[in-house]
Amino acid sequence: MSSRVTQLLLGLSLLLNCFVLAGFVYRTWIEPPPVVREARPAPPRGGPLEMLAQDVKLDDGQRAALKDLFDRYADERRQRIHEIQKLREAMGEELKKSQFDMNRIDALVDQMTSLRADLQKQSLAAIAQFADRVRPDQRQQLQTILAERFGGWRPPSSGNSQRSGTAPARSPQ
Repeated sequence: MSSRVTQLLLGLSLLLNCFVLAGFVYRTWIEPPPVVREARPAPPRGGPLEMLAQDVKLDDGQRAALKDLFDRYADERRQRIHEIQKLREAMGEELKKSQFDMNRIDALVDQMTSLRADLQKQSLAAIAQFADRVRPDQRQQLQTILAERFGGWRPPSSGNSQRSGTAPARSPQ
């Protein structure tokens, strides 16, 4: 009886080793490599205004003085985004129908475009108020950041001297 138990244990051991070896082979040579995505940092909760505040490095006193502006802007922005989301849901409902009502879809697109334009205008108005309340060095940095982000303008590097009639070389992106 003892030899039967030994044979059974050897058989189970062999079976376990086969499963381990099969898992190793699968993991090493057969399984596709995992998709690696770079983790993007989450944008600040306050949106563009909060991002600008971080970029120009406001001190605690300035943050406290601008708290009402940040809060008001965040509330207005949240409200506009909520309205846009409602319109997107209404458009989704229209597109689920078998026959599209293009007049209704056109009206929804026009409303959404108007809300997005209002959101952009609110952002720029808040940025203008923000710019009025920062130090001159921060205002200069803010203007450079805004020119880069909104206009695609990049200041020439200090090592490049511009000759008349030639533009500085752009770095590849």
